[in-house]
Amino acid sequence: MKKFVINLDRRADRKEHFLNNNSLSDVTWVPAVDGKELTIKVLNSIGVDTNRLWRDPFHNRKMTGGEIACFLSHRKAWTECANLNEPVMIFEDDAVITSDFDEQYYNSLAKEYEFIYLSRSENEPESVKSVDDMLEVPSYPYNLTAYIITPEAAKKILATNILNEIIPADEYIPLMLPQLKAVALKKNVAYQAGRDVLPTDVEPVNDADYFVDFTVHPITIGTDRMKCVPLNDSAALHSVYPKNLGTNVDWKGTDMSGIGGGHKVNLLRNLLKTLPDHDVVLFTDAYDVLYNAGIEEITTRYLGFNTKILFSAEADIWPDPSLAASFENHPNNLKTKYQYLNSGTFIGQVGELKKMLDDSDVSDDGDDQLFYQKLFLSGKYDAKLDYEGYLFQCNEEEVSYDGFDLSNPITNCCPCIYHGNGGEQAKTKFDEIHTKISMNIPDLYLPTHNKIDIIEDNMIVVDFMTQSQCEDLIAIADKHGGWGSLSYDKFPAQEIRFKELGLWNELEEHWKKNIYPVVERYWKPMEMYGLRDAFVMRYALDTQVSLSHHTDASMVTGSVKLNDDYEGADLVFHRQKISNKDIAVGRCILFPGMVTHGHECLELIKGTKYSLTMWSSRYPGDIL
Repeated sequence: MKKFVINLDRRADRKEHFLNNNSLSDVTWVPAVDGKELTIKVLNSIGVDTNRLWRDPFHNRKMTGGEIACFLSHRKAWTECANLNEPVMIFEDDAVITSDFDEQYYNSLAKEYEFIYLSRSENEPESVKSVDDMLEVPSYPYNLTAYIITPEAAKKILATNILNEIIPADEYIPLMLPQLKAVALKKNVAYQAGRDVLPTDVEPVNDADYFVDFTVHPITIGTDRMKCVPLNDSAALHSVYPKNLGTNVDWKGTDMSGIGGGHKVNLLRNLLKTLPDHDVVLFTDAYDVLYNAGIEEITTRYLGFNTKILFSAEADIWPDPSLAASFENHPNNLKTKYQYLNSGTFIGQVGELKKMLDDSDVSDDGDDQLFYQKLFLSGKYDAKLDYEGYLFQCNEEEVSYDGFDLSNPITNCCPCIYHGNGGEQAKTKFDEIHTKISMNIPDLYLPTHNKIDIIEDNMIVVDFMTQSQCEDLIAIADKHGGWGSLSYDKFPAQEIRFKELGLWNELEEHWKKNIYPVVERYWKPMEMYGLRDAFVMRYALDTQVSLSHHTDASMVTGSVKLNDDYEGADLVFHRQKISNKDIAVGRCILFPGMVTHGHECLELIKGTKYSLTMWSSRYPGDIL
């Protein structure tokens, strides 16, 4: 019988250990999948997805990249077994085979059984059924250190749709046992080397090992855009751009001098309906919150709590002091200074938040904090408080910002998000911290750290596309063909619109990520409402060679030169005495679209010119 040993290429230490501790002949090495190279994008590209809602039954944690890779590695071995059409032994590379190993006996077993455990840990020993002195029928075993699989079993396993919802192999095989003719040795003939001897790549060594297979949606609610500046400034420093559910909303809560934030709950409730259950929402208040870390760090810390919803905690109970004892006696209370739920910052899985919010109602002028406090204390939800300010920190006297980091000397934590809640004293402290943080923010901040140039008082040039992206766009447009102008266009040109190319969503997402922060920071208090229109333009000697002087029907226009292998056809702004002649391919010129920045394309002399023009919306819903 062939013997497969699963081994990760970079783990030569484990391969050496296996060879030194086992005397098997004719070993075939199966290259393992590396969990450190896996992302959800990589998995999806090979037709694999995860079961995002799965949690370890013992530790209530998500899967690790190592566990996903382990499953895919075993699956490679199962596939090989099916292709060979003969039984095989499969070993993990930390297996140590005992002196009781009897290959001849196992060859005979493979003629009668489809799946044979040579080593296992039984979770339900009371349900195990004896076969004879050597064998028993397993119930719910863990451990795939050593086993035999026949092609019949391999084909049954491979025929399932498990690739759409990957779970750890230790959990998957037990679920398959009712479909397999399976048996297990009563006495294990192999065991795993200790973790002190061979460190694992499967179990989480730290929080960062948890596999991120969901999207985090940063959310805030603020109807006064100018009061959101500190939040947006600090968030942009960490490449975070919260979606403001309060934009163009008629606020129905109170003035927030007391209770009355129920409208926030109801706005969030409506958003949750549009999001997948497995995604995560990061909610913060809008006017008194500062970011001190990016989404990656926030996500890592969130996963470390092993909970679906995490609220911030504060030292004072408000608005109902009668709930203090319930919080103080909560079974998860870590007995720190901060014991009471604060609803100004929290993070949670969409499905669990839906469940929580659907169980109870709150009026728009009701209190959001009291609403969340009562639901948390009900114990019906997978929720915790951040008692140590590890992720969220409310305003407290001891919290400080030294110009580089936010810290709490009581808990020895450097929180990711600061909530400056409280009265005038808290506001003063919040403003001080914001000022210090602002000193670290460039005048213009782009999330990709691309170069930004101010070439005129109201013109900005930013990196937007790579050379290859420009070349690809030209090829796509030319292949599509159909160059022409809209029938009602006063300044007709040879164009193809992005919606025709099927690239609108990708462009709009790229525009939001790379242009919004620049525009909204530089041209305060301008607010971006999305793309109004976008099109590729073509100038050729046999069609159109120029475009007369005009302004654009946009709030802000972006113009990108897609090639430079032509002569003439410069984009010229006569009033500003600016042209794009020396602007590199892929860089985007941003300028106010209407009134002040009239421009024209001079006559093409040689070659063919391509450019990308993008118009931002002038008001909500202004889309062509």
